[in-house]
Amino acid sequence: MRLNLGFIFLFFSLIFTSCAGYRYTQADNPLRQYGIDSLSIPMFYNHSSLPEVSSSFTRETYKLLSGFSGLKLSSGWNKNSDALLIGIVRSEEKLSDTLRSENQRVAQSAAPKAIGETRPEFYVPGSTNVNLSLQVIVIKKPTDEEMSLLQSELGPKIPPQGKIVFNENFSLSETFLREIFDQEATSVVGTQNAGALRRTKDSLAAKAAQQIRDMILYAF
Repeated sequence: MRLNLGFIFLFFSLIFTSCAGYRYTQADNPLRQYGIDSLSIPMFYNHSSLPEVSSSFTRETYKLLSGFSGLKLSSGWNKNSDALLIGIVRSEEKLSDTLRSENQRVAQSAAPKAIGETRPEFYVPGSTNVNLSLQVIVIKKPTDEEMSLLQSELGPKIPPQGKIVFNENFSLSETFLREIFDQEATSVVGTQNAGALRRTKDSLAAKAAQQIRDMILYAF
């Protein structure tokens, strides 16, 4: 019996279409295809205008990559590891460009009793947008000179080649709401907003770790 050619074309079209959205989800070590069975993850470098971001970025990345069976991870720089994962957190030079104030509010309207009526009208931000970028490099047995070059301004532009397996750059952004209290509660405004910024940095670190995992898992 002869099959209709249109039916055959439709059949194979459906097969290929269904495969197009497939994502590789195997938990085995995806770096093995590059000859990497052991990976060192030293503390991420902080080249940003924000303090205390390295530890959370390093911790979240280590935690997610530890889910790959067959990949031996080391914290710090283990000279015996097959490769090194370098993370460099960057931002704009000015803090005001890294922490962008948004949704300006009239301060007197938000806290009339604490500010009073005699001060000139001024504005306070209702939210802050945090903007960072992350450079991630996986390199085999780097020298000190190669490490310095990768951390320089030229580093993000160096394509993967030779010992460099990955050299990717991610943009990271998240917004948090700022607190403003009236009367006695004004004393805790700074503490509350500092805590919100810290939680935002931790959230960005978790997002970055997921992007690093996907970069490694789905790169073919």
